[in-house]
Formats: sequence, C-alpha cells, structure tokens
Amino acid sequence: MREVGIGIAGFGVVGGGVMSILRRHAGDIEARLGARIVVRRVVVRDTEKPRAVDVDRALVTTRFEDLLEDPQVAVVVELIGGVDQAFELVRGAMERGKHVVTANKALLAARGDEIFKLARERGVDVYYEAAVCGGVPIIRTLREALASDRITALHGIVNGTTNFILTAMAEKGEPIEVALAEAQRLGYAETDPTLDVSGGDAAQKLCVLAQLAFGARLMPADVLTEGIMGLQPEDFRWAREFGYALKLLAVARRSSPGEEGGLDRLEARVHPAFIPAGSLLAGVRGAMNAVVLHSDALGPSMLYGQGAGAMPTGSAVVSDIIDLTRNILAESPGRVPLPPARPLVALRRHDEIRCAYYLRFGVKDTPGVLARIASQLASRRISIAAVQQHEQNDEGKPVPLVIVTHVAREADLRAAIAEIDRDPTTLAPTRLIRIESV
Repeated sequence: MREVGIGIAGFGVVGGGVMSILRRHAGDIEARLGARIVVRRVVVRDTEKPRAVDVDRALVTTRFEDLLEDPQVAVVVELIGGVDQAFELVRGAMERGKHVVTANKALLAARGDEIFKLARERGVDVYYEAAVCGGVPIIRTLREALASDRITALHGIVNGTTNFILTAMAEKGEPIEVALAEAQRLGYAETDPTLDVSGGDAAQKLCVLAQLAFGARLMPADVLTEGIMGLQPEDFRWAREFGYALKLLAVARRSSPGEEGGLDRLEARVHPAFIPAGSLLAGVRGAMNAVVLHSDALGPSMLYGQGAGAMPTGSAVVSDIIDLTRNILAESPGRVPLPPARPLVALRRHDEIRCAYYLRFGVKDTPGVLARIASQLASRRISIAAVQQHEQNDEGKPVPLVIVTHVAREADLRAAIAEIDRDPTTLAPTRLIRIESV
C-alpha cells in the first residue's frame, strides 16, 4: 500500500487531536484513500512535557529543520500558532516542495498573500480548514461547494469564547465580569482573554473568510472591530423587549460598485449586534460557532458546529491532510485553486455603512429631552422606529432613554451622537449597538 508521510509541528491540544483521529480512524482513512498516512516527524518545544497522547519518541524532535529536511515528509502540518515563526516554517516547507496544512488564522490574516504567492510559484497546496470555526467546514464550502455561486453577505458567530459569555449574560442576567470568570474556570476563555473579548480573533477569521467569499484583501486593521467588554445586563433586557438577541457578529456584505476601478465594495466589521430573536443565528448558544451565507443561487444557508477543541479542530486538520493526500496520489496539486491573486472587491469606508441602531441615552429627567434628541437625530436624516423611556428617577441619576432607529448612515449617526452627548441634559455617554437583519 502506498504511503504519504506527514510532519506535525506543534503538539498541543490540536496536535494531540490530530494524532488521535489518525490512529482511531486509520482503517477507514486507508479504505477511502487506498493509501496510508504515516506520521514521520513531530516537532515539540519540550520533549519531556507530559502529553495526553503518546508519541513514539523516535519521531519527536525540537528542530523544525528535522521535519523540513526529511524527504519522507510530503505534508507539513503547522500547529504552532503565532505569525513569525509559523511563517518561516511554512515558507521553508513550500520552498522544499512540501504541501502545507495550517490551523493558524493569525498567520493567514497577516501573511496570507505571501504564502499563497509562494504556493503558486512552487506548485504546492495550502489547506486551512481548521483556521476558522474549528470543525465546521466553512472553508471547504466556500472554496468548493459554493464555487458556482456569488456570495452577497456573510454573518458569523466565529468566536466561541465570546458567544459563551454573551449566552450566560442573556440567560442568567450576569454582568460580563462574572460571565468571563466562569468561561475561564471552564476552560472556554484564556487567562488573558483580550484577543477574544476585543473582537480581534473574530476579525482575523473574517479576513480569511472574506478572501474566499468575496476575493477581498483585508488585514485585521481594515476591519471595523468592537469588542464585548462594554456590554451591560440592561442591554440584554432591552434586546428582549424589542424582540432581539445580542451576539458578537462578524459581518461582510457586498454592495454596489464604488470609484475604485468599478470594483464592488465590501463592508467588513466585527461588533456586538442585535439580531431578530427568531433568526438562524439567535439560537446559537454557548461556545458553538455558526456562519450564515447569503448567495444569489442558493439564498440563505447556515453551517453550525463546534468551533474549537482537540477533536473538532483536529477533525478539520485531518480532513485537509486527506484531501492533500488525494492530490499527491493523483499528482494533481492545485486541484482546488488558491484565493485569487488580485483583489476582486474594494473595502467600503466604515462611515458609509448603513444599518439600524439601538441607542441608549442617559439623560436628565426634565421636560423636552426626548423632543431635543429626536430633533437632533432628524437633522441628520435619522428616523426613529421605536422609543422606550423608564419612569422618573427621584435620585437625580441618569434616566435611560432607548431609541431604535430605522436604517441610517454610520457617519450621520456618529455626528448626531456627538452633538447629543455635548448637551448638558445628557449625563452619560450614549451606548450604540448596531442591528442586523440576518
């Protein structure tokens, strides 16, 4: 039976999951491929560290060079994370004619263009299903299943940590600090959760998805990114009152051509959003991930599943290894094309985004406040869809006034808020949450 050798760089949670799946499903994989996948090298930082999955010590090394220089390794599996060292490893593999599987969304978001350019030049494949949404096959769907269709919009819950936290806040009424601490205790959040709660992790993933779905060329800095730490329990109470759920969404939407050579323009943003309580994404609870795609031919479709963990992510990595092995056996690298070499859309300015908004004002309980705010919004062509105001506050504290707007331009909304917040009857900065019809 023919054999295809792989080398695994990084043997943490995901690496252990990959090895477990390759062992457990070896018979099924061999039957489907007509060939055997053999692990030739495993690169680790510490050879003495106890591991959940045992590895033959003869395969273990601390040197990437041992993996790169081994002629029996046809596929390099990069699971070390980070950007710089991972890029050097991936580049070294491709320069030696080896194919690459990676689960590293940060690497692809930061250096993807260089990686794909080198892959074209060297005639090798780069697969990365596990980089976004763990075991959910969103990359394969965009690259293959929907290759004939035109994606018009993408809305995703792509970070399980933040979705777990927001689910706890919605269902238990907990403040965010309590929900975050529980996520850390259960292992859903890192000791330093900044990348997750800031929206940075979701922005990296959106860059990867937008490249496949729209032919975009985005860096994380190009994505309008807002995190969840400013959310308060009352935002969830107001969401229920207006018939919404509150989620951290990654959003990419195609719009009409702009001035940039006739290219379509693309919105790219990550932020908390109100979505209709009966929508597909509203029922995504806990640490689960989901992506809703809107396309011309198919219409709306959703992929849902576990977005992290040893076995879900390991399953996506092994699926890529199997696909690459098929290419190697058939001597057909490039069977699934890499992302286009030039951008097919241009980034839309964030201040040109148009959506509806939830606004929570903290104001003095004096006559005429609502009329003033309504007038200031109207002067910027922002119309009101709904208003709620709590009863009089005898303690002199800010009275919450909540307004839901119709669709408005972001620049107009921001200008109106700046004017409203300067007024002496406004006692607290205005809270803003965008509303998405998913």
